[in-house]
Amino acid sequence: MNTALTVTGLRAVLLSHRYPKGEELTWVGGTIRSWDAALVEVTLSDGTRGIGEAGAGIMAALAVPGIVDSFRPYLEGRGFGHPLEVADHLRAYTAFWSRGGILNGVAGAIETAALDAVAKREGVPAYELLGGLARPTIEAYASGGLGTTFDEVSAWADAQIAAGFGTVKFRAMTDPDTTVRLLVHVAGRLPDGVRFVIDAVQACASDPWPVDEAIRVGRKAAELGARWYEEPCQADDVAGYARVRSEVDVPISGVESNGTVREFAELIAAGGVDIAQPDVTFVGGPAAFARVSGIAREAGVAVVPHVWGSGVTFSANLHTVLADPHVELFEYCTLSNPLRDALLVEPVGFRDGRVVAPTAPGLGVRLTPEIERDFPFHPGGGHVIR
Repeated sequence: MNTALTVTGLRAVLLSHRYPKGEELTWVGGTIRSWDAALVEVTLSDGTRGIGEAGAGIMAALAVPGIVDSFRPYLEGRGFGHPLEVADHLRAYTAFWSRGGILNGVAGAIETAALDAVAKREGVPAYELLGGLARPTIEAYASGGLGTTFDEVSAWADAQIAAGFGTVKFRAMTDPDTTVRLLVHVAGRLPDGVRFVIDAVQACASDPWPVDEAIRVGRKAAELGARWYEEPCQADDVAGYARVRSEVDVPISGVESNGTVREFAELIAAGGVDIAQPDVTFVGGPAAFARVSGIAREAGVAVVPHVWGSGVTFSANLHTVLADPHVELFEYCTLSNPLRDALLVEPVGFRDGRVVAPTAPGLGVRLTPEIERDFPFHPGGGHVIR
C-alpha cells in the first residue's frame, strides 16, 4: 500500500447546524443554539481530498481559520512517507507557538485529513493505515443527558435504553447538592443491568466545586453503582484528581480537553485517573492518541475516547480506536445533530449495543458543496458555557 503523500492545498471550513427556535439543546451550562464544526480540508498532489476536525471548534470555531493559515507555510508542498507523520512535523516546526490546546487540535485535524485522503486514494478504510482492525465492533455507551430538570434527564436515559444502550452518561447539575439528588433520581429508575456514568463537566464547568464537594458527589455515585465518575475537578487540577481518586470507590476519568500527550502522561503519573479520555480531535491526531493509549496501558489505566462533535470527529475517533487493542468502549453522543449525520457517507452501524466497523474508504466522511450550502456557519452559537 502506498502511504506517501504531498500536501498541495489546505483550507478551513466552518459549518453550523442552527437549531430551530424551541428545539435548542438546553442544560445547566446554558443553551446550545447551534452545533458548530471547525473542519480542515487537505488536498494531495493527485487531487485527492480529506477532512479532519478540530474538536474545540464546537466552542471556538472562529479561532481555527487563522491557525490553519499559520500552519500553511510548514505544510504545502511538503512530502511525507505516511499521514501519521504530519502532526509531529507541524509540532516540531512550530514549537515556539503551538504547544497544546486548540493549536495542537488543528495540527491533529490536518493529520486526520491527510489520513482520510490517503485512505480514500488507496480505497481502504482509514483503520487499515492505523494497523488494521483490532476488533470488528466496539461497545458503545449513550452520551448526552443534558436537560435542566431531573425528569428531562430520566426521559433521555429511558430513550437510550430503548435504543439498545447498556450504559448511559448524564451531566451534573450546577451544585453538588442538586447533583446528588439527580443521581438518586436517575439511578433509582434505571432497569436492572443498565449502568450509568455521571459527568461532572469539570466540577461543574465555569465555577468548579471544592475538591471536598467533588469527593462527596463521588461517594454517592459509588454508593449507587456508577460505572465511572467523570471530570470531578477542573482540567488542570492534577492534584485534585489524585485526591478524589484516592478517597472514592468508583473509577475516575478525564480529561477530554487535554491538548497534549504530556498532559495525559502527567495526569496518569500522578495517579489521577482510572480511565483516560483522549479525543483524536483535541489531543493532536491519531498518532498522539495512540501514544496516550500506550502510556495508559503501561500504567494499568483504561482508555475510553471522548467523542463529541460532527461526523468527522465521530469517524476519526472510531477508526483510531478500532485499530487500538487497548480501547474497549466508545462514546456515542445521541443528541440531535443533522450536521453530524450529513457528513457521514453511510449511517452508523449500531446493533446490540455495539458500533460496527465501517467499510467505506477513508474515514467514511464527505464534504460537498451542498453540505457547505445547507449548513452555513453562524457566529455566536456553539457550545458556549454561560
